[in-house]
Amino acid sequence: MKKAVGIVVEYNPFHNGHKYHLDKAKELGNIVIGVMSGDYLQRGEPAFINKWSRAEIALKEGIDILCELPSYYSTQSAEIFAKSSIGILKNLGVSTILFGSESSDIEKLKKILELEKNEEFNGEIKRNLDRGISYPNAYSLSIKKFFEEDIEINSNDILGIEYLRAIKYYDEKIEAKTLKRRAGGYYSQKEENNIMSATGIRKLMFENKNIENLVTTNSFEVLRNQRFTKITEFYPLIRYAILTKKDKLSDYQDVENGLENRIYEMALKYENYQEFFNNLITKRYTIGRIQRILIHILLDITKEDTNYLKENIPYIRILGFSKNGREYLKNIEKNNDIKILTSFKNIKKILKENEIKFLELNERASIIYKIINSYEDRKIPIITD
Repeated sequence: MKKAVGIVVEYNPFHNGHKYHLDKAKELGNIVIGVMSGDYLQRGEPAFINKWSRAEIALKEGIDILCELPSYYSTQSAEIFAKSSIGILKNLGVSTILFGSESSDIEKLKKILELEKNEEFNGEIKRNLDRGISYPNAYSLSIKKFFEEDIEINSNDILGIEYLRAIKYYDEKIEAKTLKRRAGGYYSQKEENNIMSATGIRKLMFENKNIENLVTTNSFEVLRNQRFTKITEFYPLIRYAILTKKDKLSDYQDVENGLENRIYEMALKYENYQEFFNNLITKRYTIGRIQRILIHILLDITKEDTNYLKENIPYIRILGFSKNGREYLKNIEKNNDIKILTSFKNIKKILKENEIKFLELNERASIIYKIINSYEDRKIPIITD
């Protein structure tokens, strides 16, 4: 059996830093398996370009198997996002995962995870939350107080900790490795050695500036023929969903008691997305969390469904594979009970009724995406040599 290395990606868009990450993953095994967010991302945004265009780039760049992280996972908090991603990779037989982080110190991240066994540490988190601070900031502040070294915890470090937690949850012998991010932080627009964050690159592209030196040739060729998506374009759909689901708003994932009233009032009051959004943000609710809540309302992702999905992976949808990837998948399918989808043919014979429900939820999410940014859907995976 070939040694498989797993990576969790968004490629929004694929840039030189991603190429470095993929190349390093290839050095660790014979097969690289990627789990990529579909048409919606972890920070609660629609993808800059659609999932099939991003899949095309990833496969041209040499990924062996690419599967979709469905919208009901890809738009969740770091904990659920990481747990579902690792669950998919576990079912595909990876022995190693490689993720980028700001600290690039796997042992330090493991020590931070161990801190959670400390009751005083958990009490400090709660005290910070009671002060109205968002969970990521409350967590980071608590780490600084209890950790024996000076440390700066950023978003990819927190996500890395969640990957480690997920590996522990599944009790898998998966080895975790981390790689220092070569671009700046998520919101950074700083360029260093032809590497810039995806956020910075998107900003340049919206301003019609040249990004050819920041992305690979394959990425540039696909990007030059794309229409790009902004969350502001989705506001009429989001607003309609909020106003027509007034009595159900509290059922949606991440909506805390009382927040549903504020969301409704702001949607009723503001026709402009930025005014609406600015009036929802508080110290307690990060930009990412508010955006995730809005996408959950739009896509009908409920607390009840999320509770089920945290413990069950209904299926794995393959977006593409190489020749090596195809051979690997054949062996996995022979020795695994997980339902791997390469088409929707005979789907009712493959999936149970409740599993079909989540497949349809994700397909509906893509249909909504295509209202704003239409693309030609594919029924079978992209195949490369």
